[in-house]
Amino acid sequence: MTGTTTSKAALAREAFDVMSSLVLDNDRRREVTETVGLSFGRLRTLRRIVDHPLAMGDLAAQINVDPPNLTAMVDDLEHLGLVERCAHPSDRRIKMIATTSKGAALARQAQVILDRPPAGLATLCAEDLRTLVRILASVRDGS
Repeated sequence: MTGTTTSKAALAREAFDVMSSLVLDNDRRREVTETVGLSFGRLRTLRRIVDHPLAMGDLAAQINVDPPNLTAMVDDLEHLGLVERCAHPSDRRIKMIATTSKGAALARQAQVILDRPPAGLATLCAEDLRTLVRILASVRDGS
C-alpha cells in the first residue's frame, strides 16, 4: 500500500464509520430525548410496541435487555401512563405490553424527528441520492 493508495478494507472501515456517525447521531438522540422527555432506551421500547403489543419476553429479546431491566422500564413507562400491561389473547400467564394513546403519540412524535434525514442529504443531486440508495441497499441485502 502506498501513501496515495488506500486499501479496500480501510475504505470499507471509513465508509462504515461515516454511516455509523450518521445513524448514531448523538445530537439527534439528544434532540429527541429532550423533546419527548424520555431516555432513548425507554423511547426505543415505546417505538417497538407502538404498532402492536408484544409479550414481555419477546420485547426484552427485541430490544436486547435482560427481563428484570425491562420490567423496571415498563414499570416506569406504565407509571407515566405511556404503556399498559394486558393479557395475552391465548395464554393468560403471559403479559403483553401495549402503548396507551399518550405513549403512541409520544413514540410517533419521536419518530418524526428520527426520520428526518441529515441536512447534508438535501444538498445531493437526485442522481447521487439514487446511487447512494442503490449502494446502501446492496450493502444491507448482502449483494
